[in-house]
Amino acid sequence: FFRQPLHDRGPLPRAMDSPPPAVRRATFSTACLRCGSVLHIVDDLPEAADVRPSFRGGLVESFVVVPNSDPDEFLERRIGEALQGAETRQTTEGQPRVAPLDAVLRVEKIMELASGQTADADHPICGDCLQNVVAEVQRQVEQAEDEHRIYQEAHLRLQEELQGHEADEEAAVKAEIEQLEIEEQELLKQLEAYDLEHEELADELERLQRQDEQLRQEEEEFWLGVAEYQLDVEEHEEEHAQTMSAIQYATSELNRLKRSNVLNDMFHISDEGSFGTINKFRLGRLPKPEPEVPWEEINAAWGQACLLLDALIRKCGAPVSEYRLLPRGCYSEIGVGGEVLQLHSSDGGLNRFFSDNRFFSDRNFDLAMSSFLTCLKEVARFLLQDPQRRQDPQQDLPFKIDGDKVSGFSVRLQFNQDNKWTKALKNMLTDLKWIIAFVESRDFNDRTGFGAAPC
Repeated sequence: FFRQPLHDRGPLPRAMDSPPPAVRRATFSTACLRCGSVLHIVDDLPEAADVRPSFRGGLVESFVVVPNSDPDEFLERRIGEALQGAETRQTTEGQPRVAPLDAVLRVEKIMELASGQTADADHPICGDCLQNVVAEVQRQVEQAEDEHRIYQEAHLRLQEELQGHEADEEAAVKAEIEQLEIEEQELLKQLEAYDLEHEELADELERLQRQDEQLRQEEEEFWLGVAEYQLDVEEHEEEHAQTMSAIQYATSELNRLKRSNVLNDMFHISDEGSFGTINKFRLGRLPKPEPEVPWEEINAAWGQACLLLDALIRKCGAPVSEYRLLPRGCYSEIGVGGEVLQLHSSDGGLNRFFSDNRFFSDRNFDLAMSSFLTCLKEVARFLLQDPQRRQDPQQDLPFKIDGDKVSGFSVRLQFNQDNKWTKALKNMLTDLKWIIAFVESRDFNDRTGFGAAPC
């Protein structure tokens, strides 16, 4: 229990009444700090009275106020004597008079002095609460007296037991004490040995800690080495991956080159308007006013076509024993049986002056072109007759070859129109290009080399 400071004790007491000027009599209202009931305190001591001596010995001079059933009537009591009741005085306005500050401080000081005399409760408290506090203190006092009595009885019993011991028992006790002292000395020696062992163990622990620190540093260096090794491994793996990538690229390039269409690269077949072209040589003629294609360019185109068909026959091994291609550039020929037909023509020489020569020359050229077309048809029939090579049963040439006609257009020059002749030659070149793609997409091996005669 502690004394309660002034600012923690709730509101300051409020003056309710004052005695006549002859006798100082101030009444204050407050609350019990234990049960909270309303209390009224009457201060009727002279102003010059010193209240401190009243609280040096006990609580006989402290103020204890209890309320009655009527809040407007109350009794002020001191412990040991009764006090006179005080009538409430009102001011002219009907309000209680407020006590001066010094009177309030005086009452607070009295409460502080009263609180200093009890350890169980602060003041102000009501009579019932004070009686409870006094009863608790009395119980503690009785409990302390009982304990004191028990200690005294135990002390007396111990003295009686000590007085009843004989001399031999005293000697035995002394001998036991000496034995215990000897054991104590031995234990102290053991303790010293344990201290030495503790110091040795401490030194050993320090050595092990240094060794542990060294091992930790070696471990860090080891892991640094592992990290460097991993970096080297990653670099090696990157180099290996780059090497493998280069190998894969080289392999893919090799396979691409193996699969490359050599014939298609050597003999580029395309179209230029109404003309079909092979290696940029136009094949055919158109009526005026279209630009006239010179016979030298037409003969060169036929030479390229003859060389291409001969290369296809050699590559796929087509049996065309009746026909013998003679690729000689601008002067290519084709052998049919024992006859050699010229696969070229011109407007020069005697053809310009003699119509008979022109007729026989065009007839020979027409037979050569018809034989070339027949040979082309036999090569296509050979390629398409094998089911293993023919993936689609309906697969066939883009433009059907029937005799000397390609898709209904004749390749003969006599008794034909230039635009129809040109259309027939363009369709023939398209069939040649299709055969190139067909041969390159299948597994054929070159039977022999081939070459071209100079133009």
